[in-house]
Amino acid sequence: MRKYVSTENLLRGMGEDVLQAAKAALAKGAEEVVAEAKSRCPVYKGKDRRVTPGALRDSIHAEKKKSGTFYRISAGAQAQDGTAYGKLVEFSPKINKPFLYPALDARRDGIRRGIVEAVKAALRRNHS
Repeated sequence: MRKYVSTENLLRGMGEDVLQAAKAALAKGAEEVVAEAKSRCPVYKGKDRRVTPGALRDSIHAEKKKSGTFYRISAGAQAQDGTAYGKLVEFSPKINKPFLYPALDARRDGIRRGIVEAVKAALRRNHS
């Protein structure tokens, strides 16, 4: 039976600087997804006074989890009545304006490449 080894432990086993390089590349990738999502986010142009135009776009952010190896990208804007409308815009078939998942899809391969390159560079530094 194979023992599960987390990615974090695997990278740490290659050296603490390798783990830190991977975390830095991941953080950069998270910020790239945030920028991409903001560029894709629709800005409300309606007449509903409960909604502030641009608030959804401005609420998009990356939140680092405890370990630093996971990020949550979210858009937490709320209307004045407390309605969290980021989920409505992203998932409602009536509105049909997803912006978070398409941003992640657009940046996924580049993030992977960035992490791989950061790990390779750290390994080269360790073995020079």
